[in-house]
Amino acid sequence: MAIKLSGLSSQNPWWKKGDWRNEDNDFKKIEYVLNRKKTEITKGEIYLIRGIRRSGKTVYTKIIIEDLIKEIDGKKIIYISCDRHSLREIKNIVDEFVKRLSGEVVVFDEITYHNNWNILLKELAETTDLTIIATGSNPVKIREKKERLPGRKVEGNEYFLNPLSFREYVNNIVDLKNKIQNSDIKKFANKIKKFESFSTFNPNIQEMIPYFDDLEPIFYSHLISGGFPDALLEYLKKGRINEGTYEMIIRLFLGILSKENKSEEIGRQIMEKILSSMGSRLDFITISSDIGIHHNTVREYIELLENSRIIYLLPAWDINKKRYALRKQKKIIFQSSLIPQALHQYITGCSYDDTLDFLDKNIENIVEHTVSSHIIQSLEAPVVKERHAFAGFYYDKKECDLVISKDKKFYGYEIKYGKQQKAKYPFITSYITKDIIDENTYPSSLFLAGLEKSEKTI
Repeated sequence: MAIKLSGLSSQNPWWKKGDWRNEDNDFKKIEYVLNRKKTEITKGEIYLIRGIRRSGKTVYTKIIIEDLIKEIDGKKIIYISCDRHSLREIKNIVDEFVKRLSGEVVVFDEITYHNNWNILLKELAETTDLTIIATGSNPVKIREKKERLPGRKVEGNEYFLNPLSFREYVNNIVDLKNKIQNSDIKKFANKIKKFESFSTFNPNIQEMIPYFDDLEPIFYSHLISGGFPDALLEYLKKGRINEGTYEMIIRLFLGILSKENKSEEIGRQIMEKILSSMGSRLDFITISSDIGIHHNTVREYIELLENSRIIYLLPAWDINKKRYALRKQKKIIFQSSLIPQALHQYITGCSYDDTLDFLDKNIENIVEHTVSSHIIQSLEAPVVKERHAFAGFYYDKKECDLVISKDKKFYGYEIKYGKQQKAKYPFITSYITKDIIDENTYPSSLFLAGLEKSEKTI
């Protein structure tokens, strides 16, 4: 069985002796590697890592490979960029890898580029003892077809990989403070440290209080970058985001629409409506009426954007019945603060300075989205505990921004980055503010600097 070697050796520089990092195309593109939570890999099992494109999946798999090389011969590990080969070619490559090199580990990057990727994984799971690590930036397809792999060594081995949280951002700044070139961030980086983590239900910000004035400007810089590695590293170096990075997010959004045969024009109109209504409640019928399409079409687009980890859709809770009130209005929050900034630029054609002006004018809403997405990501896990199982919001005469269901009880989070008004709700409520500390009241930067991601969120 013949296979093409073109490109394979450059994709797998660890097959050679020496410092392969200097030859790896992905490592060469970045000045320093950001630290993330490690994933323990067990021999013979399948791992799925799903998340939005450009969140760092490729570099993360290379870090996994670097750790695995400490245990096994690097020649027994193969990395395949799946958008460079047909599915038949990939199958042939893996067969020859096992046959000729007694291969042990296969990394499939962007496996969801191919429609029948799950069939390949199913066959390899049944016929080999390979350890398989597969990533995908088309979460719709990875969700649809992963469910067809029951009992195939994948249970418990699926992860979300998101842009870096504020806590991860702070920890990386501490690690990289001697390499940071942005003088403003470097000044504050020399004053902070790593803090003890806590859960969203038991925050303890005491040790962080003396560092508030140093964390606030770092928090603002995280809002600018949204935790995307490229944007984050650009800001640490230059103190601004390149136009190409905004374009990357825009193309990401358009690519999601294109892959699912959706209209760019309808997607733009829906996104324009969402952006203009940040902080407000929405419903599918109102959106459909405003832009002149059927409400079921609006639902399809919004569900696609949530499955692709662009947004979270929050339904309203019926507190008395302890379930969602599906006929009531919804809230839509962005999973990263960089996304609304980039989409605002896409819709309006504005400059970088105008984009920062958009951030400043919408800072209260963007902080609300950022805190809400961080809380959700501190709790969610693929399949067993996704957003729909626990997260929503509440409104009656007043509105609570985020309400989490846990053990048949509700926990509210009222996020007020502007004027603080403590409304009372029929459930335990924490208040997330700009700079006020009180009983059950925490400044946003301190709260997020300690909030840890869930075990299944990288």
